[in-house]
Amino acid sequence: MGLFTPNIERLEKENNITELAKCLNSKRSSLRYRAFAALSEKNNLSKENLDKLKAMSRDPDPWVKTIATLKYIGIGDKSVSGSLLEIMKDGSPDDRLDLLRVISSRGSSDDETILQVIMLGLIDKKEKVRIKAIKVAGLLKNRHLVPYLGDLLNASHQKERLLAAKALFDIGGDESIDYLVGLLADNHPEVIAAARLYLENVQNGYVQKALHEASFMVLIKNMNDKEPVRAETARAIGADKIREGLPLLHRACRDKYKEVRIQALRSISLFQYLPSVDVVEKLLSDKFYDVRIEALNTLEKLGGAKAKKAIESALSDSNKEVRSRAEQILGVRKG
Repeated sequence: MGLFTPNIERLEKENNITELAKCLNSKRSSLRYRAFAALSEKNNLSKENLDKLKAMSRDPDPWVKTIATLKYIGIGDKSVSGSLLEIMKDGSPDDRLDLLRVISSRGSSDDETILQVIMLGLIDKKEKVRIKAIKVAGLLKNRHLVPYLGDLLNASHQKERLLAAKALFDIGGDESIDYLVGLLADNHPEVIAAARLYLENVQNGYVQKALHEASFMVLIKNMNDKEPVRAETARAIGADKIREGLPLLHRACRDKYKEVRIQALRSISLFQYLPSVDVVEKLLSDKFYDVRIEALNTLEKLGGAKAKKAIESALSDSNKEVRSRAEQILGVRKG
C-alpha cells in the first residue's frame, strides 16, 4: 500500500471506493477499522466490496471483528457486546466516531448494549463525538435516550442544543415535548425559534399555552430574575398547578441557588408526573444535604419503580440525615 498511510477522511470525501476497499487489506488494524466504518455508510457498493466487508467479521483484530459483526450479523455473543463498550471507553475519538457511524448505518435498535454506546457518546468529552451520538439517537428513536438528550439542552454550545432538540422532536412523546417546552426559556433566539417550530404542530393544551399566552412569557421572565423571584415563581407554578410551567421547574433543578432548587423540587412533587424522576434523581448528588433530602421527599411522592431505585441509592449517602430519610421512606414502602 506504499510508504505513506492512506488518508481515510480524504478518500471518503473523494468517494474513492477503490482505495478505501484496498485499505481493508492493510496490515494495520486501525486502518482496516476506519476503512470499514467509512465503507459501511456507502450505498451501491459492488458485490465484491460487500463480500469484503462481510468477511471482516472474521478479522483477527477484536475491534474490527466487532464492528463488522455488529453491521452484518448483530450483537450475538457477549464478547461483541464487551468490545463495543471497550471501544467507547478506550478507543480514540475517531474510533468512537466510527463505531457510532456503523450503528447509524444499521437503523433503529432496542439492543441494550447499543443504547449504552449511544449514552456514552452523549456524555463524551469530545464535542464531535457528542454531536454524532445526538444524530444517531435521533435516528434510533428510542425513548430511553430522551433524558440524556434532555441533559444536552443545557450544553454550552448552541449547536448541540439545536441538534438535541431535533433528536427529541424525531423521537417524540410527551417527555420529549416537555423538554422542548423548557427550551423556550433558552437564551439564544435560534434555539427558541427551533423549539417553537417543533412545538407548533403539537395539539396539546398546555403546549399551546406555552407558545401563545403572555402568562408563560412572564413565567420565563420571572425564572430569569433574582433568586427570591425565581424561588417564588417556582412555588407559584406548583401551588397553581401551571402545567406548562413544569418544564421550567425541571430547568430550575439546575439553578445555582439551593433555595430555588428546593422550591422547584417541592412544586414538582405536586404534579405527580413520573418522567420528572429523571430530573429529580440527579439532585441526590447535590452538594447540599438538605437538597438531597428534598429530592428524596419528591421521589417518594412521585412513586414508581425508578423512584424507588433512586431512593435506594441514597442508603449509602455520606450524610446520616439523608441515609435516615431514605431508610424511613423505604421502611414505609415495605410496611
